[in-house]
Amino acid sequence: MKQLTSLALLLITCVSYGQIKTNQEKFRQLEPTITLGIWDKENSTPNIQINVLSYDDIPKSLDFRGTVVEALTWVDASGRNILIQTVTGHFNWKGYDDNQMEYTLQDKSELYAYLFQKKDLNSDYQKVWRIYDYTECNGLDWFTGFSPKATTITDLNKNGIAEVSIPYVSICRGGMDPGIQKIIFYEGHTKYALRGETMLMCDTEDAYGGTFNASDNLNEKKEFMAFLTKQWDATKCENDKYW
Repeated sequence: MKQLTSLALLLITCVSYGQIKTNQEKFRQLEPTITLGIWDKENSTPNIQINVLSYDDIPKSLDFRGTVVEALTWVDASGRNILIQTVTGHFNWKGYDDNQMEYTLQDKSELYAYLFQKKDLNSDYQKVWRIYDYTECNGLDWFTGFSPKATTITDLNKNGIAEVSIPYVSICRGGMDPGIQKIIFYEGHTKYALRGETMLMCDTEDAYGGTFNASDNLNEKKEFMAFLTKQWDATKCENDKYW
């Protein structure tokens, strides 16, 4: 009996030690940033100097959620700007029934993008806008994130105020349905958008998906619409780039 008790205690100790070592290893691997190559430098304006910020260079006063995947800074006619893009990764989400008493655990992931701005060196950064989106999914394949090498900083109308264009996708599937794609485009506080779906089987005669609807305020912004249409065509194909 004593031998069985000793063996049980030894087994519990080994399991506990293994869990501690696993958690320690996970802790050592934690990083505040992940370099994913989100910024499209080639199609951003050369007339505005855009710099990449390391995590330590981001002002500690800025409030944002998620793991940083891109942080850029530039100066334009509006002042000094900081763009921060983040993702949360996957986590459990409680999907409550209509009675709000019972729930099922589902998978969820989120993304955020923030523009902070200050008018001069003596002022504090203020949040200009925030993008938030998410995927709630019980499917086999799912992803929430920014399109690689697609975020641009431009000055298409040459008024000295930078435009920020951010393509991203929200995908949840158990079959062959296209995912959701959006391009959110800001000039100052004004938001424009293309919303539609990703394209699958792009390099075949059976390609499908890839259509979009534009926000109404793009009707009179021909230079913005032309740029966004080109950007949509460049990013709409999945081609396994999110898996």
